[in-house]
Amino acid sequence: MAQRKNIFVFVTMILVVFLVFTGFGCKGLSAEQQQATKAVSLEYWTVNDDVDAINELIAKYKAERPYLSVVVKQLRSDELYDRLLEALSEDKGPDIVSVHVRELRKFQSKLATMPPSISDTTMLNQKNLIGQVETIVTTRPVAMPTAFGIDREYLQTVKKDVIIDNKIYGLPLSLDTMAIYYNKDLLDRSQVAEPPTTWEEFQAAVRKISKYSADTGKIIQSGVAMGSAGNVVGIDDILYTLFKQSNVEVISRDNRAIFNVAPSNLGGAESPAASVMTFYTDFANPTRDTYSWNESMDDSLESFIQGKVAFFIGYSYHNSQIKARAPQLNYGVLPMLQLDPEKPANAANYWIQTVVGKSKHPSEAWGLINYMTHSQATEGYLNKTKRPTALRNLVNKQKEDIDLSPFVSQLLIAENWYRGTNYQGAVQALKDMVTEWMSVPPNYSGREEQWGQEVLNRAAAKVSQTLR
Repeated sequence: MAQRKNIFVFVTMILVVFLVFTGFGCKGLSAEQQQATKAVSLEYWTVNDDVDAINELIAKYKAERPYLSVVVKQLRSDELYDRLLEALSEDKGPDIVSVHVRELRKFQSKLATMPPSISDTTMLNQKNLIGQVETIVTTRPVAMPTAFGIDREYLQTVKKDVIIDNKIYGLPLSLDTMAIYYNKDLLDRSQVAEPPTTWEEFQAAVRKISKYSADTGKIIQSGVAMGSAGNVVGIDDILYTLFKQSNVEVISRDNRAIFNVAPSNLGGAESPAASVMTFYTDFANPTRDTYSWNESMDDSLESFIQGKVAFFIGYSYHNSQIKARAPQLNYGVLPMLQLDPEKPANAANYWIQTVVGKSKHPSEAWGLINYMTHSQATEGYLNKTKRPTALRNLVNKQKEDIDLSPFVSQLLIAENWYRGTNYQGAVQALKDMVTEWMSVPPNYSGREEQWGQEVLNRAAAKVSQTLR
């Protein structure tokens, strides 16, 4: 018995010595491997993305990179730039920041460009022949997306947006378009049997749905949340889409606002841009039969959630907001109506994942972005968040999703309209244009067309200033 005990002790000592000298887990790594797997902490600032879904993506990525930790912070859009400047001045900035596509050039000087390749290190634990757990460390170069690859794999607007002077500044997780939400109950009660399929049918439906107080003339039931400047969500994208549908070029190839330029062959007819402005503002003009909205009302999304308006033009991410705040609301979603189905137009509205120039870990940051936006895991994020894809190979599959179909069906023709340095300034110029259009001075009585052209000229000049 004592002999067997001594043998057991001897074998145990041999195993202990073996583990000490061969190493267990990371202790057996070479100096080079230990350096490659040294702890790395990234900070990721986002605004409009789903933080829970992002953290799920990160957790999957970290499974083979346990040395990596990522802290995700969600900020408001209006504070992002100032907070970034403040952090960078103290050398405390994030490594990754989600930037709206129309503000990329505003952030450009603070961002790093995507390298041709990065070095990626993975760690995999496995048992050897004697049952000991070993850590296998693999470091390999990973080729990053090229301009050609982005052109081939992403929707057409992405290449135009993320590549500046032949340098890539980031990639999108998703890409949104505009569609028309409609309150089914309001349509039914107003005897509108089917949702409209043309803008003419849309106007007719608005006329039937809108109701006014017999005593005050105030709107008590709105057909559409459209026509004013300050309380319409996405007013710039709505105007851009209407302009494009009317063959009005908004921004020239040399990056100037040209929607004010009227064709030379009008023959006394109203210019296409003026027709768009009249069509849009008539919904907020008390003298028109499509009057259904004004500046005194809540913003368009809030009014739709409260069941006060029949039609609301919004993005796919509004779907989750509406369902969360008004779960009993009986509504549907239509693709954006088109003036000419053969020449469809819609606005692309999305965010780009970028790396901050002062990041101490750019290779790890780009590796994470590449995984999140450009791998099989991307589809999992899109499925969880119910957001339209920016990748071409997922478009047809997403069209089968009843919630996403109205938005996805327009992805291939969607375009981002703004590539300047002061997006908010451009939006304000368009809002001012709408307000001025509806406020013809008395001394312009009988010269309304002249006033309209001057309004367009002023707005185009203001937008052009933000594009320089």
